[in-house]
Amino acid sequence: MDRAMTKRRFFRALTNVHKWAALVLTVQILLWFVSGFAMSIMPIDQVRGRHMASKAPIAFEAAPQISLTMLSRNYGPDLEKAELRSVAGAPVYYLIGGAGEQIVDARDGAKFVITEPEIRKLAVHYYDGAGELSALNKLDEAPLDYRGQVPVWQAIFEDKQKTRLYLDARTGDLKSVRTRLWRVFDTMWAMHIMNYTGRNDFNTWWLALFSFASIVFTLSGVGLLLKSFGVIKVKPRR
Repeated sequence: MDRAMTKRRFFRALTNVHKWAALVLTVQILLWFVSGFAMSIMPIDQVRGRHMASKAPIAFEAAPQISLTMLSRNYGPDLEKAELRSVAGAPVYYLIGGAGEQIVDARDGAKFVITEPEIRKLAVHYYDGAGELSALNKLDEAPLDYRGQVPVWQAIFEDKQKTRLYLDARTGDLKSVRTRLWRVFDTMWAMHIMNYTGRNDFNTWWLALFSFASIVFTLSGVGLLLKSFGVIKVKPRR
């Protein structure tokens, strides 16, 4: 087999590889471009829902009745930090140290357990939109648009943005704001990284496969381009 025939067979095979790589990649490349373009034009602050909610606390509705000194004795010598906060207007102490975090009612010293009415009050307080609170659900499994620690309270508001607030089940802290725009952005992100379940993992075999196919497509295209420009000479078949 002469050298010219070997080259012809090589470039014939390279052409087939390029065509098949193009066939495999066409749809996903289009999805990459569409999703990348869509994410680039979405205002990130609106995607994060900052215009729909505020984390401002509710002012104290009652003064602390239990001294921090007393609580420190109850906690023990490993207490490292103590903070007085307002949860739905109630004064509570956050005690942090070797025995873990404890939340204590500053009015009577009892362990603080947030109630559904207090969560409802907080959700309405955090919300900055014009809709009404239509549902309040305590979730033990994280929904796709939250993907945080559970249990968590989900507050659903009836507005054009389809706003959902997620509140910490222990503290009532606002954890996440989700809107229709966020969910569109999240879908675009899933398309971009080719992870349609967890949506936070780049190390998927799908992404690796298509990335490798993109490299093959590019290199084979470069080889064919050099051939078409005459940089690589291939004698025609006689």
